Amino acid sequence: MPIRIDADARRRHIVDAALRLIVGGGSSAATFRKVAAEAQLNIGSVRHYFADHETLVIAVATEVGDRMAGRLTRHPTAPAGDRHAAKRHLLRVLEELVPLDDERQREAIILMEIIAASRLEPAFEPVVRRMAADLRQVLAGALAATGTPAPEHQAVHLAALISGLSLDAVTPHGSVDRATIRAVLEQHVATL
Repeated sequence: MPIRIDADARRRHIVDAALRLIVGGGSSAATFRKVAAEAQLNIGSVRHYFADHETLVIAVATEVGDRMAGRLTRHPTAPAGDRHAAKRHLLRVLEELVPLDDERQREAIILMEIIAASRLEPAFEPVVRRMAADLRQVLAGALAATGTPAPEHQAVHLAALISGLSLDAVTPHGSVDRATIRAVLEQHVATL
């Protein structure tokens, strides 16, 4: 009797293996051969689910985005007119988007790798643009609830702050620790 394979579970297993490799060695480390070894599968199994390296890396980026979105939905929006609650909500949203624990640290590394790779790899550009637009939309909505003027403009500012803090947290560029990230976000939200 043939063994039945859960295609979705197998695909997720391959994406998780690629994610670990990208965290450890950048997007170029996620070769089909290395991913197959990491997932303890044969290379044909990886090729069955992903046409090429680019589609695999895009699947990893999409998975990271989905994980972040899932966490964001756990934070209900503040009641209308409650500015203090809206600021607390905004802070919770921001904390989900920066590397404040090991999972978010890995996600930030993945995003940085894919964003950097999109400069030279046109296949990554649409997913990177979509993630940036989604981020700005989430931030603008949370900022609007606080009564912040020009929330779309402020969302760009806040997205840059998140990117900078994340870059400094995952690279030797700034070596910013988690407590400092949290303090910077709290201070920024307090000024709104």
